[in-house]
Amino acid sequence: MIDPVLQFIPDIPSTNQWLAEEAAEGISRGVPLTPFTAVFTDFQEDGHGMGTNKWFSERGKNMLLSIYFTARTSAARQFLFNQYFAVATRKFLLQHLPEVAIKWPNDIYVNGKKIAGILIEHHLRGDALQYTIAGIGININQDHFPDDIPHPTSLHLETGKIFSVEELTCQYWEILQECFDDYDWDADIAINPSYIESLYQLNEWHEYIIKGERREAKIIGLDAFGRLRLSMRDGSESLCGFKEIVFI
Repeated sequence: MIDPVLQFIPDIPSTNQWLAEEAAEGISRGVPLTPFTAVFTDFQEDGHGMGTNKWFSERGKNMLLSIYFTARTSAARQFLFNQYFAVATRKFLLQHLPEVAIKWPNDIYVNGKKIAGILIEHHLRGDALQYTIAGIGININQDHFPDDIPHPTSLHLETGKIFSVEELTCQYWEILQECFDDYDWDADIAINPSYIESLYQLNEWHEYIIKGERREAKIIGLDAFGRLRLSMRDGSESLCGFKEIVFI
């Protein structure tokens, strides 16, 4: 296999969009990208997260990276990939922090504050994943954030240290490859136990806005499609998909 490329491009609108265009061009020419081909930048004007969420990052302070994958699973089990990516990101951060949690479905939290956001874009062909582009924003050296960003943090704020963003990006890229090879893509169960065990607020009573109603509930796991399972005070259970629950 041709070795994948990790490329730095300064100041581009969106690493995910840039890589998506490269992937589409490669397929049209019959020369698809090598898995784990990646691009990172020091600043992006149009960085975004899930849905319509924007991703703010001060120039040169944080990791802004997108990676091309050919995932080993079907479209019906695509949440397996989301779990792999979140678990690998948590593993990377645990090298520098004692406790790291995955806030369903794709954010990474430290001490109740958001340190990383993930954007995963699957490209389908029939019932199979043709390829996936996963973008990650990890707050590294930033110490000030806009007031409208809820509960942000960074490696610098948590440790007091200044890091080389380029060195950490290379380390993270390597960990993604190691974890991909080790991941059980053919598991009988659709939910990875290490993902469940790492969930933010797992088995704790908290107030949420669930399908438009403020209620107290406890996260107890996921269903086979990756929807959040919640136990209610009256003993009933509720399933929530994306945008059906708000963490208060």
